[in-house]
Amino acid sequence: MNWTAFFIIIVVLGVIVSNIMLLKYSAKMSMKNINQDPIDQAKAKLKEREEHKPKDSD
Repeated sequence: MNWTAFFIIIVVLGVIVSNIMLLKYSAKMSMKNINQDPIDQAKAKLKEREEHKPKDSD
């Protein structure tokens, strides 16, 4: 077997193993913040800012 074929086999096995490791790692991640709607996030931040905003006295 020549070195080129050996090198290609090693690279392909490395890619497969790294993808499996990535899938295992991502399966443990929390999806709580990823699934939240960006509009809901913006509304929550705006509401929080308005609550902490100093009130103007006229």
